Amino acid sequence: YNRKNMTAVMRIKRFIVCLVGFASMADSVWGQGVSEIFSGVEVTTEAQGSLGDGKTPLWLNANKYGLSSLDEKNCYIRVAAARPIVVDSMKNWRLGYGLDLAVAANHSSTFVVNQAYVEGSYKKFLITAGAKRRVPLLSNQMLSSGPMTYGWNSLPIPQLSLDIDWFSVPWTNDFWKIKIHGSYGMTTDGDWQKSFVRKGEHYTGNVLYHEKAIYLKFGKEDARIPLTYELGLQMGAQFGGTSYNVFGRVFEEPTTVKHPVNFRAFINALISQGTDETDGSSKNTAGNHFGSWIMRLKWHGSNWSVAGRFERYFEDQSMMFVQYGIYDHLLGADITLPDNPYLSAVTIEHMSTRDQSGAILHDAAKNIPDKMNGMDNYYNHNLYSGYQHRGQANGNPLLLSPIYNDNHSLVFFNNRLTAWHFGLSGNPLKWLNWRALATFTRNWGSYDAPLDDPTNQQYFLLEASANPSLFKGWQAVVGIGIDKGKLIGNNSGVQLTIRKTFKL
Repeated sequence: YNRKNMTAVMRIKRFIVCLVGFASMADSVWGQGVSEIFSGVEVTTEAQGSLGDGKTPLWLNANKYGLSSLDEKNCYIRVAAARPIVVDSMKNWRLGYGLDLAVAANHSSTFVVNQAYVEGSYKKFLITAGAKRRVPLLSNQMLSSGPMTYGWNSLPIPQLSLDIDWFSVPWTNDFWKIKIHGSYGMTTDGDWQKSFVRKGEHYTGNVLYHEKAIYLKFGKEDARIPLTYELGLQMGAQFGGTSYNVFGRVFEEPTTVKHPVNFRAFINALISQGTDETDGSSKNTAGNHFGSWIMRLKWHGSNWSVAGRFERYFEDQSMMFVQYGIYDHLLGADITLPDNPYLSAVTIEHMSTRDQSGAILHDAAKNIPDKMNGMDNYYNHNLYSGYQHRGQANGNPLLLSPIYNDNHSLVFFNNRLTAWHFGLSGNPLKWLNWRALATFTRNWGSYDAPLDDPTNQQYFLLEASANPSLFKGWQAVVGIGIDKGKLIGNNSGVQLTIRKTFKL
């Protein structure tokens, strides 16, 4: 071996020593053997290919945790290994981890780290470090168009998070429960943004990210009246990092702005305070802040359920409460039917994002002291590249993601729309599942750049999934998608996914 190879060998040896040391430490902490720590690992191998005419249809591209492409011919091979934390469900101390890698063709990146995380839990407390796919709290992930704030449309952002699982408020006999979430992280798409935009266009790098949420739950599923009501406040913030080619009120030409990443910046993100360099005399909160009020009322039948959902998105502090009225919304109904071979679940949603606190934005001044917080411009920001990660919206994909922009800007050009969305699924056989999505939208562009005329666009998906018992652990999924309209054009495509899952 030459010196370079010997160095590599030494690093491998050190890694093995560290791994054994970690296993020994975990053995003493969790009270389980090394073999137990690596037991329960589930491995998934997957290959997917898409072929179409025009762009990949929206429902073959959206809500796939960023592992998708608009190219009419694209594919990937994926290998994922994970130890779910529920393997240790009978213990106070629990351990979970996962690594999810893909090699892709005609995607935004050839090599994709979709997930890489480790998590530890003690009773109700859970700490997670790394990038992990988010599981929705109130929405049906297979049938919903997706939440406005915490969605599953983009590549997971690496974060260090603390979660406190549902715990009962004392003296309420489990009738009132609370769940808490908080995290800090960093986006990983700075190089992608730089390569995507045209020279001189606005982009960002090394942007920090913060989340916080609290959820309340009233009622019990197994009570005489099995009615539950859930209320949540979800908030997010982009801060820190560097903004390139900023066109601000205090700059005469495109400028690079380096945002502070000190302790105070983290506190400002937590409590929504501070100010940005570009605010000038009109002070605003430091960074990009947004969030949602979410709620659900659900009746739990013996083998069926029906629920109504409401989500109200807000930018900054405008529309966080009701001083500007309640016009924008995401309303949903979810029905789960008793076992039958025809129809298993139904989801209906109506979305409106047209108002955005109104069409007037005016900061208070000496001559005109009135302040109007309109033109919220959902998912966009003057310093940050919007609420996106690697070109995909972090929230609902009907506010079309920047990857659809032919001019290669990172702006959400169509964030004012109304939509009706329908989702159906069924299990005609034990080994066969199907789902259908149909979405009808009317689009106005944005306040800054309205479309010449309101434009209609429809998105459709028909998908079948087979898990034949003869081939244990194998799954084949075939999806057909169609887009119709003038907003992103007429597109059609077919997508085939072959998946094999097994446990070590």
